[in-house]
Amino acid sequence: MLMASASLWAEPRCNSMGFSVASIGAPPQGYVDFCSNNARACVLEGESQISWTLDVRARIEAINAAVNAEIAFVSDREALGLEDEWNYPRNCKGDCEDFALEKRRRLVAAGFPSASLTMAIAFHEVQFFPHAVLLVESSKGTWVLDNFYDSALCWDAVPYIFTGRERPDGQWTRFMLP
Repeated sequence: MLMASASLWAEPRCNSMGFSVASIGAPPQGYVDFCSNNARACVLEGESQISWTLDVRARIEAINAAVNAEIAFVSDREALGLEDEWNYPRNCKGDCEDFALEKRRRLVAAGFPSASLTMAIAFHEVQFFPHAVLLVESSKGTWVLDNFYDSALCWDAVPYIFTGRERPDGQWTRFMLP
């Protein structure tokens, strides 16, 4: 009988997201509009970093996968005739911001501190489309919850160029692009 080494079952570590900061300022206008209609959803409270364990990862990935399965991707232009509107999914349809906001809502309802769950903006590094994801800041780095992946992935394992992210104080950090 072969025995697996404990390190095979250990939770992987992910680096914390670190970029050169270009500026710190107001959120994107779509998020500002969302927050004016959903003020409580934009209050980031509690610890800004969660303890990352196999159980925590499983709980987070279950919510991530459930939202991905329940919501059909439909662009704001197709659904609403608008260029960009941040909101919760409507009629089981939404775009990337809607997925991320719904994931945060469910994770907070499940007991995770909202300050550890921040929005981020990126561009796909090959197709160069704009994209929003939810970041989970943990004791084992910064993890991405994305509507394209059911697993939580390390921020540097996804094919994105991050341009900015929400901070627990409500401001947004804009990154210097490479």
